[in-house]
Amino acid sequence: MNSETCCIVVEVPAPKVKKVALVKYRGIELGFKIGRGYSLGELKEVGLNYKLARQLNIPVDSRRKSVHKENVESLKLFLDQIKEIVNARKTKPARIAVVAQAKE
Repeated sequence: MNSETCCIVVEVPAPKVKKVALVKYRGIELGFKIGRGYSLGELKEVGLNYKLARQLNIPVDSRRKSVHKENVESLKLFLDQIKEIVNARKTKPARIAVVAQAKE
């Protein structure tokens, strides 16, 4: 069966990480880039543990120690979307296909 016919597809928002301040730019903050996963601190603030995040296909970077408020807010919105879908369709969480966002 195809994931489009059997499941509801939900896209996980990409985590943001600060870019490295290089010497040639004299330490000027260059903004954010897409990271490899959410930190454990961000998951803890939302109320998720590592095991549940991996089951939901949420990328986790256990090496990161920083907590960015943008990532916490995007995770909260994502979890609200999933809860609405589960309550509306009265399906098991396993029937929801969670897709990680492609890196740009």
